[in-house]
Amino acid sequence: MSQGYTVIKYSKFFIGRGQLTGFSLVELLIAMFILQLIIAPVYLMFTETQRTMFKAADTLTASHLASSLIAGLRESPVETLRPQPLEEDTKLASPLDLESLGVLPVPTDFIRKMEIIPVDLAGKEGGPYYLVEVQISWFNRKTSTPVEYIVRDLLRGKK
Repeated sequence: MSQGYTVIKYSKFFIGRGQLTGFSLVELLIAMFILQLIIAPVYLMFTETQRTMFKAADTLTASHLASSLIAGLRESPVETLRPQPLEEDTKLASPLDLESLGVLPVPTDFIRKMEIIPVDLAGKEGGPYYLVEVQISWFNRKTSTPVEYIVRDLLRGKK
């Protein structure tokens, strides 16, 4: 009696005389297609997230590099402000050099340039005024295309 029960219990796995059944090729292809429909969007989401994170990290670094240079100019004596053509920060002469301003150099992947332009604000007291433009350049990590981040600020010098 127990042998009959065993045959009934496992009978759904047997075809004929002791052959096991499995999945057909069509069933496997359909299952793989459905799995691909689920995995492909998830994979694309992760790669797009990674690209966005790299871009955000680079932009944040550029913002910090530009802001630190402008903050160094704000903290320096106002007599140091003078017209300065667009120049890479490593080539700036004293008192506008990085050491005098207390600003750290840029990472090797980035280039920081600065320009100081006198601005005539007619009727505005407390001048002279200078427009400081800081340009940060680097290459996109994925596409190797050049990227530029520019910050402008108005600073007041001393007569």
